[in-house]
Amino acid sequence: MPAIERLQNALDAENAQIASGRVVDFKEFNLRKSQGLLELSRLMPALAGAEIGLSLRVALVGLRAKLEDNRRILRVQLKAVQEVSEIIARTIQAGQSDGTYSAHSWRD
Repeated sequence: MPAIERLQNALDAENAQIASGRVVDFKEFNLRKSQGLLELSRLMPALAGAEIGLSLRVALVGLRAKLEDNRRILRVQLKAVQEVSEIIARTIQAGQSDGTYSAHSWRD
């Protein structure tokens, strides 16, 4: 249970920081999530064949939901970053062009 709680706390903190609009240290959160998942994967063999209690089952379902929320939030964040980078790239290209080879000059 402590391993699940630590991972959930990392997910909650990352999601909250992204939602706040502040600068996010993705490297730090990635490290925390990777450590948590490694810890859980190391515990899995001990659970093999064991009956999982209700509290653990509920904790795992909650963890899965938090991981899905985190995936969704990160996907939105990544899409926004991609769109901003495309706008910047187009602006740079437009600023470097004198219009000689643009489609507009042929239409006129």
